[in-house]
Amino acid sequence: MAYSQEFREFVVSKIHAGMSRSEAVSFFSIHRNTISEWLKKYAKTGNLSDKKRKEYKPKKICPQRLLEELSKKPDATLLELSQHFSCSQNSVWQRLKNLGITRKKNHTICGKK
Repeated sequence: MAYSQEFREFVVSKIHAGMSRSEAVSFFSIHRNTISEWLKKYAKTGNLSDKKRKEYKPKKICPQRLLEELSKKPDATLLELSQHFSCSQNSVWQRLKNLGITRKKNHTICGKK
């Protein structure tokens, strides 16, 4: 669970105002290590905000190329498709899901019930 920056600042300000760490742990129900990390971060940077996340640039699978590959090899597994497109199996699965293509077998066609 992530704590808001305002809450972190409030806890740190209470400790700087004289509240002991043990009192803060029991009063705010926060682990002692969390409070220690906040105090270290505040002492080092003077700020308690989270690090900015790196921007993620996903590798997009071209829907037309995926459909072409499926028409050539209709029984291709997610592993085979992911190797063909040099990406993860989950990426292929998500693209298939977005295209409305299911990889489940139709049991009535297979002769199973």
